[in-house]
Order: sequence, then structure tokens, then C-alpha cells
Amino acid sequence: MSSPEALASDTYGLNFLTILLVGMRECIGFKTTSCACFSMFYKKEIANMIRYILALLILLPQVTLASSVLKKNKLYGIVSDQNDLNGLAGVSIFIPELQKGTLSQADGSYQLDALPNGSFTVQFSYMGYETVIKKLQLKDSDLNLNTNLVFTSVTTQDVVVSGGFPSSQHENPIKISVMSKQEFDRLLTPSLGQKLASIPGVDLISRSPGVSSPVIRGLSLNNLIFLNNGVRLENFQFSVDHPFLVNDQGVDHIEVIKGPASLLYGSDAMGGVINIVREKPAPANTIKADVSTEFYSVTKGFNRNIGVKGSRENWFWMFRANQQSHHDYKDGDGDYIPNTRFNSTGLQVGLGLLRSYGSFKIYYDYLSPKLGMTNEESIPLVKEGLSKNRFWYQDLSQHLVASRNRLFIGDFKLELNVAYQFNQRRLNGNPQSDIFRLVDMDLNTLTYDGKFYFPTSDGTEFLLGIQGMHQTNRNHEAPNRIIPDANIDDFSVFALYKKELKLWEWQLGLRYDTRALYVPEQEAGGHSHSEVETPEEHEEMVHINRRFNNLNASIGTTFHVSDDVLLRTNIASAYRVPNLAELSQHGMHGNRFEEGNVNLDPQKSIESDLGLHYHTQKHNIDLSLFYNRVYDFIYLAPTDEISPEGTGFVYKYGQQNAKLYGGELAVNVVPFRFLKFHSDYAMVISKFDNGGRLPFVPQHKLNNSLRFIFKGSKLLDSPFLNLSWKHVFNQNHPAMFETKTDAYNLFEIQMGTDLKLGKYKASLELSADNIFNEKYTDHLSTLKTFAYLNPGRNISLKLTVEL
Repeated sequence: MSSPEALASDTYGLNFLTILLVGMRECIGFKTTSCACFSMFYKKEIANMIRYILALLILLPQVTLASSVLKKNKLYGIVSDQNDLNGLAGVSIFIPELQKGTLSQADGSYQLDALPNGSFTVQFSYMGYETVIKKLQLKDSDLNLNTNLVFTSVTTQDVVVSGGFPSSQHENPIKISVMSKQEFDRLLTPSLGQKLASIPGVDLISRSPGVSSPVIRGLSLNNLIFLNNGVRLENFQFSVDHPFLVNDQGVDHIEVIKGPASLLYGSDAMGGVINIVREKPAPANTIKADVSTEFYSVTKGFNRNIGVKGSRENWFWMFRANQQSHHDYKDGDGDYIPNTRFNSTGLQVGLGLLRSYGSFKIYYDYLSPKLGMTNEESIPLVKEGLSKNRFWYQDLSQHLVASRNRLFIGDFKLELNVAYQFNQRRLNGNPQSDIFRLVDMDLNTLTYDGKFYFPTSDGTEFLLGIQGMHQTNRNHEAPNRIIPDANIDDFSVFALYKKELKLWEWQLGLRYDTRALYVPEQEAGGHSHSEVETPEEHEEMVHINRRFNNLNASIGTTFHVSDDVLLRTNIASAYRVPNLAELSQHGMHGNRFEEGNVNLDPQKSIESDLGLHYHTQKHNIDLSLFYNRVYDFIYLAPTDEISPEGTGFVYKYGQQNAKLYGGELAVNVVPFRFLKFHSDYAMVISKFDNGGRLPFVPQHKLNNSLRFIFKGSKLLDSPFLNLSWKHVFNQNHPAMFETKTDAYNLFEIQMGTDLKLGKYKASLELSADNIFNEKYTDHLSTLKTFAYLNPGRNISLKLTVEL
């Protein structure tokens, strides 16, 4: 392996390429020799590496003081329309790495002061115009950067930050779909998951609008990673009843990596990554505020949200609070679905400081949802027409503190991030019974990561990084234990190399991970969803002390066939360590007696992707195809062993090779400035090697929409009308515990407008989902076993005022 000094030299890219190709060969063959070699290196060097990190943290004050004499740079210029060269007012100029931006003045001029030395990405974005993304180099001098924007009628590209290097979507070899803030805000639904499911290739396992989990190309739960502003969320997400806890307010945009991302994020990123990118700070030297209220008829629910943020030349602050309350939802027959009610409160705070030697940000997120659980015990207890949770509900809370920092050391950049999460999960049953609190667990997670960016030259970018996690799970006095007390420690080292040629962009990566999992000897348990566990004559004990090691690699490229057409291809390996429930479960979980398997191996996969993208000012076509080969896929299956309760057979976790393949096609056409047509189709097919099907694989879906944009008036600005039709095909190939699902059709009407209220800006939106009150059940609804239908007609209203 090349030394760090060699990597820092002009030939570091070639040395890294050699390492990557060898590593890719080993990963694809799943050789153990490389992992053993890396494991020896890890055991020998980990103590020294920790000491180096601590020393670096101690030396940071000296580094920053020494660097504080660097000159503060200025970026300025004029943003114009390319056709008439007139200046454009209100254009957003934003640098993602610094979280700093401004708006252009009436003549199109702009200015950003107090910028540090270094290479950065700047984004110029304006409604109705193609976003311009440029790389800039600042070094002890001001930079005049004039920019012309081109009018476009179709969706434009954005800067994405989830792929390793901040870059445009067109440059990135990894397929990353983006839901913009405008698209996100216009989707009126009480569920974040339902908004995500509007992205082709993304679906939703749902028990109710409040309890849902995303699916990306047929993989879900522990096969996905959810990021809150770049911080990996840990929320007991091993079951469909335990969703990710993330606040959907204050969102700037959402990035979705479809396919393996273990290279960047480690274990569990086999199916993809969802990154909720938080709102931008206010433009420099301004204070902004907004208030919104949403109403949903299907749940008789309200969602209230308020946010305030301000920014000066070198620092910013932001505050946001929200509260929502929902009744049990109504289906297409007008019947209430018992105990699908949910309530939550949330709080977000952010502070940031920018100096010539670096940027320093700290965020705090709090979320406290109460989620009703529809089960056999709760159905006869709950009463219609109420929103308060009293019987059988999850009482959850999450605190997340994250510090995200970037230092500029000459031509180098050092990113240091650390986050702490505290999650409390409680399941409350019947308050009139002897035992009300059935589950009570605390999950504490400390995550950290560091990336060292080498100087860029001739279209070359290179970084070295480390990531780690320390996690503890602790049960309290409640009788049911979903998962045991445990400690988990992760550590990884990785490298990423990117090269831009005339028509090509190449990206290559290599990563080594190790995970230590320790479960002290204790009584094994389950979770019966009943008030009293049936005691066993001989209690089963569990004790686990295992270490998992893995080597992953990725190579991808984007080829620009022309200015309008590009091809994207990528091949990557990924892995997932078995979760605690799969290793240790021994007891009732719902209506089944489930038994873990302490000898489970990690899942591994190799996925290849091929994409074609075509765009003009009036057309946009995006085609993505994938083939994912999964080795040792973990699944649950019945055995011939009778359960200790004598109520059925024991279900045990096993493993088998599988494959998933399919793709997505999206088309946008704007024949006239007042009319936009959109259509997308998504499909995924899954098969075990023995011919069975994987669980939670969605139905094929076809979405179509027409958007009419009308001429405004003195009061109304950009009024619109949107007509949508979704056709969901039959699912005739269910998994072992599933049944076939019929096709269904959903229709939607949405209208809205911005309002001109003097110096204030407001928007009003009204939508009607499932307008014909279709009586249907989605294949991924976990209420299907109760013969309950999905939500019926929903009338939604949203009012937002910006101050």
C-alpha cells in the first residue's frame, strides 16, 4: 500500500487506482485474504490513529490561530438573462461547503464577502432558469464572476452533497435523485414517507400515515440509511413498526441515492441512502421568518410550523418548531381505521460561524412522536373521533446534536463532524391493565467522521476519510425486550478519487469497515404485542461477541455524448451486518414465535447501474436500469419446530442468495409555456435462487400528470392547476408471508398560487387526493392482514406566509 506521503504527491491518483482495482477484484470474489490483511493492519494501527485524531483536535486551536492571518476574499459579479443580457433580481447565489449565500440586486449584481481561501462549488439558481454550477478557486484575491442564466421549462439540475464531492447531478457517476424544496412543499400529505414515494424507484411500507418506512428498488429497513443533514440516523429501524425518526419541516431538498452506497456510508447502505438536507441560512445580513398551517380531511389533522432565521457576514442562526395532530384515518368506505392516530412535536436549532480558516456549525434536533399501533388488542379499545393516544401507542423521543466543521489549511480542506443521538422508545398498552409500559429502551449513538480533501488540479479530486460509531442499547424494567442490551463499535477508512476529462467524469472508491458487536449474557426475549408474556420453564439465554470485517469498492463514470445527452454507469459492492433482532430474537414478535440465528453472516452485494439522460429546454428524459446480486440475503422462514407456546411453528432467520433487477423511466415535456407533462414508470423484480420472492417488493407503478400555469394578476402570482393519475399494477408474485394484490388507480387535483401581500410573500394550495374514493389496499400495507383499506379521499389545504 502506498504511503500517505506518496498519496499526497502528484501520483496519488494512480496509486489509488491500483489499490482500488485490486480491492474490487477481491470484493467481487469475496476473498477472505484481503479482509484478514486489513484486519491485521487495523488491530495494529487503530490505537495510533486514535492518538493522531486526539492530537489533531488539540492542535486545531493553534492551526486556526496561525491561519487567521489569511486574507478574506470577495466574490462578486452580475447575473443576467442570456437572451437579452438584462440583470436578474432575486437570483440565489449559494456556496454549499460554507453554507453561505446571498441574493442578486435589482440590476443583477451580487457580492459575497469574507470568504476563505480554497476551492468551492457555487450554485446560481432562479425560478424558470437552468441552474448554473461553477467551481471556483479563491486565494488571497477577489474574484469577479459574471454569469448568464438560460430560460428552461423543465426541471433543472442541483448541487448534490451525498455523493462524496459537492457536484452537479450531471457530473456524478452515482445516480442521485433530488426532490427540490418547491416539489416537497407542494406535496400535501401528513406523511414524509408518502412524499418520498413520489420519487420513481422509491416506495413505502405503511401501517398508517404516521408509521411508514421507505423502500428503494425493493430493499428496505436495515438495507437503507437515512441521513438527517448528513448525520446517520439510528432509530431501532429493524422492523416495519419502528420507522425512522426524522422531522420533515425545514427541508431545503432531499437527495436519494438509488443503489449501493456502502463505500460512502458503511453497513446498511445496500439499497440506498436518503439524505434530508436542511434549509439554507438566510441570505447575508437578513432576517427571514415563515409560518404555515396544513389541514388534512382524511385524518382531521393539522400540521403547524414556524421558522425564524438570520444571517450576518460571518455567522448565522436558525430556529424552527412544529406540531401535528391526526385522528384515525378514513378509508374509501368512510370507515375509521382504529388506532392509526398520531401526534408529534418537533424543534430545530442551528448556529454557524465562518472564519477565514474554516466554517463551524452546530445543530440540535428534537422530535417526540406518539404513534398509534393497530393490533388485535387495541381495536376494541379505541374510540372514533379522537386524536389523543391512550391505548397501545409508541411513545418516542429523539435528541440529536451535531457539530459539522470544515477547516482550510493552505490548499487542503479538513472536514470534522461529530454527532450524538439519544433515542427513547416506549410501547404503552392498556392503562387499565396491570402492566401499562410494555417496552422501554434507550439507544445512545455517537458518530464521527473526518475527511481530508487534497488540492484539486486539472479536474482531479481526492479525499481520504474515516468514519466511526459507538452505540449502546439498554432495556429498563418493562417486561418485553425487542432487542437485548448491547454495545456496537464501528470504524472505517476509505478513499475516493474523481477525475474530470474532456467528455468523461470518473469516480473510484475503496473502503474497509470493521464492526464489533457485544451482547453480554442475558435472557433472550421477544415482543408479543400482548399484555403478559407466557413464561417458559427454561429461559433461553443469549450472549454474542463477534467482529465483522468487510472491504468495498466502487467504480463509475459519466460520459457526455453531447451537450444534451449523457450516459452514466456504475458498479459497486455493498454489505450489511445482521441486526440485533436477527441475531438474538427468541420469543413472540406479533403473532409469531421468532428465533434469531447467532451464526448469520453479513449480507453482501454487487450492483451494476446504467443510465441515460437527455435534456433540452423543453424535454427531459431519464432512464435508469439496475441489476443487484445479493449474497446471503437474511430472511425469516418457518421451521418444523413447534413453538414453546404450542400456538404454531418457530420462525427462524436464514440466508439465501437472491437478485433484484428493474429500473425507472421519467419523461418531462413542455410543449407550451403554460403546460407541462410528466410521466414516470418504475419496476423491480426480485427472486431467491430457489425461486421464491423477497419480502416488501412493491407493485410496478405508472404516474402521469399535467400542470397548467396561468397568467397572474395584481394579487395572484403564478397560479397553477395540476391533474394527476397513478396506475399501480397487480402484484402476482408475493413473498412467503404475503398475498397477491390487485391493481388500483388514484386520481388527484391540486391547485395553488402565490399571493402578493405588499412586502410579504404568501402561498395558498388546495388538493384532493383519491378523488373517486378508490377502495384499495397497497401491497406494502402492513394492515393488509386485518383486511383494512388504505386512506380514502383526502382534501388538503395549506397556507404559508413568509415575512
